[in-house]
Amino acid sequence: MTTLRAALTAVGCSAAALTLAACGPLGTGKAEPASTALADQPASAIGTKSLAAMKSASTMTVDLDGITDGEPMKYHMTMSDTGDCQGNLTMEGGNVRMVKSGPSLYMKGDDGFWSSQGADGKAAQDVIGKRWMKTNASGPDSKEFLQACDLKEFLAQLDKEESGDDGGTKGEPATVDGTPALPITGKDGAETITAYIATQGKPYMLKVVTKGGKEPGTLHFTDFDKPVDIKAPAAKDVVDIDKLGS
Repeated sequence: MTTLRAALTAVGCSAAALTLAACGPLGTGKAEPASTALADQPASAIGTKSLAAMKSASTMTVDLDGITDGEPMKYHMTMSDTGDCQGNLTMEGGNVRMVKSGPSLYMKGDDGFWSSQGADGKAAQDVIGKRWMKTNASGPDSKEFLQACDLKEFLAQLDKEESGDDGGTKGEPATVDGTPALPITGKDGAETITAYIATQGKPYMLKVVTKGGKEPGTLHFTDFDKPVDIKAPAAKDVVDIDKLGS
């Protein structure tokens, strides 16, 4: 069952890498003086306030559509600060549904996913069938995945992203899904990264667009602080891959 663990890790690495690459212009994290209107503040101050707002959210949903390792990838995940999450990821011609509930991580691949794993994937599919794979969420193979699933871990990564001392360049006011927003654009090598920060209500980051470079993509953040009900799949529909490998 090493193929299953390798596939699980690959999914997590890809999601985490593309998500973090898209989160550049959030400011330096340094304290900045406050002013009345968010749009009138320096870009670095806006980034700092947005980062604080994002880290205060108890739940959120993240949608990503981009390129990683030269392949298209789509990602949808609802995350909670309890560490639980649910969503799906499409890459390499296949789709994987994912749930992290309590101490366990669950994944369910479609035919395209198993085909992308080659002959070993076909052999594994013969065992798993249409059931969910289950593994220990605290295990080493789950670590990379949880960077793109656990809300606290996900937001902790934002602190590691820097865009320079100026925090980027402010653009003209815009709207994202009906919410007034201010774009802030920064450069990271060949990439141009624009983050849209809400100017109404809390200054959440609503959208990030990465252009150029090897991993362009668009990232949306929605459903801030909305209640979520994340449940593990029924036991009869689950195969514990940790036990299969023992």
